[in-house]
Amino acid sequence: MSVTPWAVKPARAPGEPPLFLHELIEAAPAGARVLDAGCGPGSWSYARRPHLRVTGFDIKFPPGPPAAAAHVAVFRADLSRLPLRDGSFDLTLCHYVLEHVTRLLPCCDELARVTRRGGTLYLSVPRAAAFDDRLYRFAGYFAKTVLLKFKKRIEHQQRFDLERLLDLFGARGFEVEAFARVPAGFSWMNDPRTKPLQGPFTDALAWLHRATGIDLARDANFIFAFRKTGAKGVRRLPAPRRVTHVCRECGEHAVIEPPVPAAARWTCPWCGRSNPLGRAR
Repeated sequence: MSVTPWAVKPARAPGEPPLFLHELIEAAPAGARVLDAGCGPGSWSYARRPHLRVTGFDIKFPPGPPAAAAHVAVFRADLSRLPLRDGSFDLTLCHYVLEHVTRLLPCCDELARVTRRGGTLYLSVPRAAAFDDRLYRFAGYFAKTVLLKFKKRIEHQQRFDLERLLDLFGARGFEVEAFARVPAGFSWMNDPRTKPLQGPFTDALAWLHRATGIDLARDANFIFAFRKTGAKGVRRLPAPRRVTHVCRECGEHAVIEPPVPAAARWTCPWCGRSNPLGRAR
């Protein structure tokens, strides 16, 4: 079975603003104040940019907090009530967090409040109508009702579409600098409880796409880079950045331009792992 050598990392065109988390981190100048909102163990490796001033927080740290470092401050907090001063951060990162919160509007208010005028807010969330988000919700309700885990919290509390996101942050003085619609990689299935299912499941979805053209992974997530300008209600939307595939192992983005005939697998340019391939996107 052939494996593709032609998956590449998304690359910015000349003059194109950074969008993806790793691009924003690399583009941030030394000394920039960066907030990792809902950080878990860290949304990226903080050691990559020791000259940034990083603050991370979460409401809980099930896998453990980020590693201690001189340029990192970590604390426990609720996103809807942050003990931080107005305009404290040049770059605020909220990486697949807002779908989990109970009180959405106060959380959006806080993200806006702590980002300085002229600063950047990075936001990634699932699209509610996507198969991936629906599957994640189904798994939560299945565990709660069928498996009798009645105390289990349904993790995806909020549902998003493009219009709602533009309204939420446009009303808070943000303008879209860059955005992308990103397919599902089902990397959330790396959880030990679902890892044995991940390979057969994603192989089956890729086969279905190759055989019928039905693409259940398409347009699963939104990624935005907003600039805080203070102007409210601006809805300019630039052309989307292109991402064709997401690695099921590391969750990073790739762009694939498959030859004809297409191979059945592709190799992640970030982690080197093999992934199943459907039709071209």
